[in-house]
Amino acid sequence: MSLNIIFIFFIGLLLSGCSSSINDPVTLFQVQNPRPFGYVIGDEIKRRIIIEARDGLALQSSSIPSKGEVNRWLNLNRIKIDKTKVKAGIRYQIDLSYQLFYAPLEVKMLELPSVTLQFKQFGNTTEKTVPRWNFTTAPLRELAIRKDEGKEYMRADTPAPLLDDTNAINRLIISLLIAFILAAYLAWLYGLLTFLPKYQIFKYPSRQLAKLSDDDLSDMLTIMHKALNQLNGKPLFQHRLADFYQRFPQYQQLNNELVWFYNYSNQYYFSADSQLRTNDHDKIKLLCQHCLQIERGKR
Repeated sequence: MSLNIIFIFFIGLLLSGCSSSINDPVTLFQVQNPRPFGYVIGDEIKRRIIIEARDGLALQSSSIPSKGEVNRWLNLNRIKIDKTKVKAGIRYQIDLSYQLFYAPLEVKMLELPSVTLQFKQFGNTTEKTVPRWNFTTAPLRELAIRKDEGKEYMRADTPAPLLDDTNAINRLIISLLIAFILAAYLAWLYGLLTFLPKYQIFKYPSRQLAKLSDDDLSDMLTIMHKALNQLNGKPLFQHRLADFYQRFPQYQQLNNELVWFYNYSNQYYFSADSQLRTNDHDKIKLLCQHCLQIERGKR
C-alpha cells in the first residue's frame, strides 16, 4: 500500500514538473490600448506591450514591426523598446506610436493590425501575438451643415483661455524698478545727473567766467566767492578751509588752488598792490573748472 502511494506521488511530481505553466518562458504578456473612440485625421494612437520572460529568452528584432507606412491610412511613426532586469528574468516594454491619416465621411470603425513577436532561446522559438485592435474615427466636420431656426448648427471653436501672466508681469515690473534705482544711484554717484542742484553750483559760474574779459577781475572774484559760499552753505573764509574739507573732503585736492585764490582775493581787496599778472584770470577760471569736475564726480 505504501509503495503505491509513493509511486503515485512520484508520478504526480513528474507531471507537475512537465506542466506548461512552469515551462512557459513568458511569465507576463500584457497589451495596453488607449481609448477606442474619438479619433480624427492626424491623431496619434499609442499602444504599449509589456512582456516579462525568463533569463536567456531573447526578443527577435526582426519580428518587431518597422517604422513607416503600415497601409494607405496608417503610419507607424515611433518605436521605443526598454529592456530591464527584473527578479523573474527580463522585462520588455514596447511602445508603438501610430498616426492616423483616414478622413471618413461618417463615423467608421478601423483596426490596428496584429503583431506576432518572436523569442528565441537555445534554438527554440516562442511566439506571442498582439491581437488586432478596433477603434472608431470620425470626420472633422459634417458634409452638410445643418441649420436650426435660421442659425448655423456648426459654430467656431471656443477660443483657448489665456495664460495668467500676472506673476510674470509683476516680476518684470519689480526687476525694471530695481534696475532703474541702481542706474539712478550710479548716475548720481558718477555725477551724471547734472540737472540736480548739487551739480549746478559751479555750472553757471563757469559759464559766466568764460564770458568775462581779462579786465573784469572784480566780477571774477565775486562770482567765484559766491559759488564757494553756496557750496559751503555760508560765507567761506580761508581760515575755515579745514572745516570745509571735513564736510567736503573731495575738494581737499584743490587746497593749493583755494589757498592761492583766497590770498589773491585778500591782496586784491585789502592791499594797495592789486596789479594783475598776465595769467591770474586764467587761474580763477581753471579753479572753477576743477570745482565743476569734482562736482560732477570727474576728479
